[in-house]
Amino acid sequence: MKLTFTTLACPKWSLEEILRNAVAWGYQGVELRGLQDEMFLPRHPDLTPANREATRRRFHEVGLQVVALGSSARLGTTGSEWEKQAEEAKQYAELAAALNCPVVRVFGGNIPPGMDKSTYLNLVAEHLQELAETVKPLRVIMALETHDALVKAEDVAAILNKVSADNTGCVWDVHHSVRAGETPEQSVNFLGKRIVATHLKDSVRVDGSVRYVPIGQGDVPLVDAIKALRRIGYQGFLTFEWEKRWHPTLEEPEVVLPHFVVTVQAWLRDLDKNSGSQG
Repeated sequence: MKLTFTTLACPKWSLEEILRNAVAWGYQGVELRGLQDEMFLPRHPDLTPANREATRRRFHEVGLQVVALGSSARLGTTGSEWEKQAEEAKQYAELAAALNCPVVRVFGGNIPPGMDKSTYLNLVAEHLQELAETVKPLRVIMALETHDALVKAEDVAAILNKVSADNTGCVWDVHHSVRAGETPEQSVNFLGKRIVATHLKDSVRVDGSVRYVPIGQGDVPLVDAIKALRRIGYQGFLTFEWEKRWHPTLEEPEVVLPHFVVTVQAWLRDLDKNSGSQG
């Protein structure tokens, strides 16, 4: 499994700082979710059409992959709002193709007022199918995250079961599904091979609310999640999602990003040892 992080962790860093630190700390890739002051990635100077090839080469030259692009596109919308969200997703898919990035993350969003859950699930499935068919020539996977009204893997799986396009999948945010009441084993049983990327973060409950903490210092069963992924032969990305952009008081990336690599690599070594001793 490859270790990566999202740029939510380092909202002030330039692309050069991201590349330099990722290599220094032993990451294999980066998920782009905003870059400095620009959240709409296709507008960032390093990612405009004229500069995409140069940026792709910069990643390649240092041995890193752009593992996913985190769009804000929401599929559970209608009318002119859906047209706007679909256009964002398409622009992200074009950018992903130019960067040799395999995955674009999309959201379901919240259930629109007055809409029942079943109708919402069908709407998201219809829009995911539409998007996937549109971007298929780009060879990009449109991946629905366990987020918003879809924090449970069970619900994302129900949507994916309605979609025939093979360039679709799930970004499994372990934290969200666990906090929604699913065990990692249950989530992986629902989604299986449709998990194309995995977000890891840790937290504790304090006075009824969730507080994010460095990986391994909370009560989210992340080792169980990795075990469940290994059981299905998952070879994708384990992406550290440290939401510094949304929560500025969180610890600095210089502290938590290297800590993630050391911690998860130790977990993987222990799992390898245990599996070997059982064989």
